[in-house]
Parts: sequence; C-alpha cells; structure tokens
Amino acid sequence: MAITKTTKLNHIEVYEAIDSSAADSSNTKYARVRAEYIDTLDDSEDADLPVSVGRTVYLTKFVEDGGAATDYSNEHALVKTICAAVWS
Repeated sequence: MAITKTTKLNHIEVYEAIDSSAADSSNTKYARVRAEYIDTLDDSEDADLPVSVGRTVYLTKFVEDGGAATDYSNEHALVKTICAAVWS
C-alpha cells in the first residue's frame, strides 16, 4: 500500500509590525504570520502508522528586506487570505 500524507492547519498567529515607519521594502514595516500545520502519514497496512508531526511556517512580506515578495501560494486558503489582508 502507499503512504498517504494529509495536512491540517492547526493554528495561525499574526504579529504586528515591528516598525510601521520603516521603509516600504523592509519586513519590519509589515505584520508577520505564523502558521502551524499537523502533517499525518498513514498506511492502512502498517501497524506503526499513522504518525503525526507538527510543522511551523513563518511568513514575512518579502523573502528578505528589499527582495522579492514571499510566495505563499502553496499555503492553506485561510493563511493566503490573512497574508493578503495584512500585506495589502
């Protein structure tokens, strides 16, 4: 049998900007987002499974200060909605 992976969004936190007067190209000007996921691996023919592990993703508006925008397109729909709202 094949191992299947499911991912569940567990928790989202939004942290306020560190310095709202910073340059527009600085991550410190914008809120930061922290998303917690639970990934579960399962195989119905393996008695040791399922196994679940927590995973945390930290998102800032830019990959680095002055750099390209962070690509959050693979995140959960709610995370995408929150990122778009706090970074607009």
